[in-house]
Amino acid sequence: MVTNKLREGDPGVVLVTGGARGIGLGIVRRFLADGYRVAFLATQAKHVQHALEGFGCSEDRICAGVVDVTQQPEITQFVDQVRKSWGKITVLVNNAGISPKRVDQNVPWLSEMSSHEWARVIDVNLSSPFFLIRLLAPSMISSGYERIINIGSLAGRAVPLIAGPHYAASKAGLVGLTRAASRDLAPHGVTVNWIAPGRVLSDLIGPAEAAVNRSALARIPVGRFGTAEEVACLAAFLASPGASFITGATIDITGGEFAAYPNERRCDAIADLCPDLRVDGSPCLRGCTTTVLPLR
Repeated sequence: MVTNKLREGDPGVVLVTGGARGIGLGIVRRFLADGYRVAFLATQAKHVQHALEGFGCSEDRICAGVVDVTQQPEITQFVDQVRKSWGKITVLVNNAGISPKRVDQNVPWLSEMSSHEWARVIDVNLSSPFFLIRLLAPSMISSGYERIINIGSLAGRAVPLIAGPHYAASKAGLVGLTRAASRDLAPHGVTVNWIAPGRVLSDLIGPAEAAVNRSALARIPVGRFGTAEEVACLAAFLASPGASFITGATIDITGGEFAAYPNERRCDAIADLCPDLRVDGSPCLRGCTTTVLPLR
């Protein structure tokens, strides 16, 4: 039977990437509320400072760093500092992610995307989780009980209707990394799981009233957007002893959107799913005026 000795009065230490805003910030808050010591990192100092000012807890329970997750020396230095202060990291949450948009807030199509933009998204969304898992795995194995939680996206599970090909590919790749890591680490009591949020209100998706979000709302059966707090609750459960038998799993938190995908719509002219299709009858964001038919 796998047990966690740290949980007898000390839940442990959590590392959250991209923890200064959005889903990451919600996850940091939840783990702090559950008694963990939390280290988080982000790329912009102003976001880190703003987040720290809102926690209202002692410095011995929260620490943060301005770190570019694509720079392995920076990550290693931050992890070493956390370990020196608090000991082993018991929960890793790979949340940092980017989804670049054009000036008009649309994502570039595959033929419009530069190699640099493609590589940047893959580095942040996929390569950095790989490096952190590889960095922390040895100490996690020696403990016999740790948790790795990767934050993915519905775009990595189904045809991306909004996200660009770089983002979708990175999140789909994270599924494969999760499964491979879970296979390797399961015998040592370390679980690795992948959370797939749908449309969750955050800085990443922009304001709820934006045209692309109003269109997306029509595809969500529960009739609302998700919240960072809901994703954080799921992450907290996966970090708990009650989730010890869950590993290599993909867990959707989409308001039913993934289940409803067979009823998506397509543009009759191109006979394919269009990422900018408006399901409310208004014109497509790309100016397409063809008839919208149910996908059967």
